[in-house]
Amino acid sequence: MANSAQIPVSAADQLVNGVKFIGDVAVLPGIGQIIEGRLGTGVVYGLAGFAAHAVVGPLGWIAAGLDSYSVSSSGNHLWELFGSSRAAVVQSPASPATSE
Repeated sequence: MANSAQIPVSAADQLVNGVKFIGDVAVLPGIGQIIEGRLGTGVVYGLAGFAAHAVVGPLGWIAAGLDSYSVSSSGNHLWELFGSSRAAVVQSPASPATSE
């Protein structure tokens, strides 16, 4: 069920998100940040992408790109999005002990 409070996304916004996704994953992690105007963060993601590729291989590059895209499109890191769908555990308050 869709949330009625969501802001409709225009076709131009969808196109920009597609360009940021392709750029972050296929070209250089941080492109999405640079498109958003955050040059410093984009450069850091680019350097992190090269370092992750050197250490882990192509999966490190892809992971850095996906995280960069996630931050540029939603404002949250990738690992923050995975935890957001879990419902908070609500504990019932302890019943006060009655003395007799």
